[in-house]
Amino acid sequence: MDIRVSGVGVEAVEYFQESGTVRTQFDQEKTPASMAVVATLADVMDTDPVELDPLHSTVDPDELDALVRVRNGTNGDSHISITHEGYAMTVHSYGVITITPEHELAAEKYEGGAGR
Repeated sequence: MDIRVSGVGVEAVEYFQESGTVRTQFDQEKTPASMAVVATLADVMDTDPVELDPLHSTVDPDELDALVRVRNGTNGDSHISITHEGYAMTVHSYGVITITPEHELAAEKYEGGAGR
């Protein structure tokens, strides 16, 4: 794990400039999902993680961590989607987080529906 996001080690980080989306892969054996979410969001917002609103104001961090605990792969994917600090986030049970600014999602919906 050579990549660090706000001090937390992650496996991979991808930035999608056009949509403002960030995708992070983290090791569920070493990093709780709640910690990976806060670190990735802080990186996206270019701020210190302690400056963010507490994650527990949006979702129970223990429940989030339980969802994403290391799985044997036979149960498929579970995920949770939340909005925190103006960002839409999806956390998958296989250790992937995607974070997109809410205004980008609203623009995509508007543009997608305009041609109908």
